[in-house]
Amino acid sequence: MKNKFQRKEVWFNTYPIFLWLVSEPLVGLVDSKIASYLDINVLSAVGIGETVYFVFIWIFVFLAYGTTPYVSNLQATKELNKLNYFILFGRNTSLIIGVFFAVLLIFASTNLINFFEPTVFVSSKANSYLILRSLGLPFYLLNMHSTAVLRGMKYPKITLYSSVIVGITNIILSLFLGIILNFGINGIAVASSIAFLVSSIYSTKVLINTHTENERFLFIKENEKKEIRKKFFSIGFFIFIRSMFLTLFMAYLRNQASLMSMSEIALQHVLLQLWAFGYTLIDALAIAAQTLVAEYKAKFGLYKHSELKKYLNSLTLKISIFLFTTSFIFIEKIVFLITNNSLSSIIDNELKILFALSLLVGSFAFLWDGVLLGLDKSKQFSILSVLSSTIGYLSCVYLLTIDKSLTTLWIGLNISLLYRGLVGFYYQLKD
Repeated sequence: MKNKFQRKEVWFNTYPIFLWLVSEPLVGLVDSKIASYLDINVLSAVGIGETVYFVFIWIFVFLAYGTTPYVSNLQATKELNKLNYFILFGRNTSLIIGVFFAVLLIFASTNLINFFEPTVFVSSKANSYLILRSLGLPFYLLNMHSTAVLRGMKYPKITLYSSVIVGITNIILSLFLGIILNFGINGIAVASSIAFLVSSIYSTKVLINTHTENERFLFIKENEKKEIRKKFFSIGFFIFIRSMFLTLFMAYLRNQASLMSMSEIALQHVLLQLWAFGYTLIDALAIAAQTLVAEYKAKFGLYKHSELKKYLNSLTLKISIFLFTTSFIFIEKIVFLITNNSLSSIIDNELKILFALSLLVGSFAFLWDGVLLGLDKSKQFSILSVLSSTIGYLSCVYLLTIDKSLTTLWIGLNISLLYRGLVGFYYQLKD
């Protein structure tokens, strides 16, 4: 058979993840819209609180990124005893990490928010938002782990269903608590925590039921347990380092915007949300690639000359050109639609071009992330992101001495993404 994969497999694993990823920034944009109804300072407070919160969240993204390809590999090689143990170990680890860092985040919230140097009013609002949002951190990580395992087992739709639960619950409760009951920014934060509690219960229950119905608990030797724990933490370490550098770089981009003006941090907050939204299809493709590439390598060997690789690259090229064109044309209108104020007037042609270029260049950088994880190259994956974040940071530091503007920050981001794209392409060829 010429093709060792079915193209429909790519879409079967991609579309539920795409819909999940679409829903996440949409919920964030709804929160921003609700916050903008309350006050521009409240919107700035949400932006600061979310930045700190997601620095912590994405440092632990290895609970998902390292899990999916490993589960797929264990499934493909029929090592069900190791799979069973890995699921239980990952679940317990997720909860322990979530509780510990939620407590840490609550106690350190004031100091972390002051890093952005907000006004007293914004600082107070952001602090209360962050503390209440942190209560949902253990459930966020648990949900991340459960859905990642299910994606590796080729149940991608559960990720979508889980996200729908989060989205609907969050929107309804944000409106009810934030606007109707007039709890404001505190209501928005509580709504988010409750939404992830509900979703984590659902996804974990599905995983337990699926696991119980399809697998029996198999005996596993102590040396195999040590091997799994070592694998979990070795992958986790590299992805932890990668996530820490990448999320700190993104937080730096927001921080520097906040030092300019409250309007610019509000615009940067919205632009980065739109940026994340723009990448949803590529992100979905990259996450699906983790499972597909890991399975392909386990069954057939080399990936670099495969039809799967050609198909993924071709799709990414088409998507990136579409993102560049549409974002350049519509970015001002979308920002105005979301904020309904003068923020869109800050956007000039240079900023529009840089925003669109970041989607064009970054599309391949994001795809390579998924491919490298699928190829079990977590070390290269980590090194690539660490160096690209450092290059982006140093570029911004230098360029800000020349021009303190949002344009400068987006130049630094584009330089970082260009490096990730070029070197990531080189790494995947060394299969």
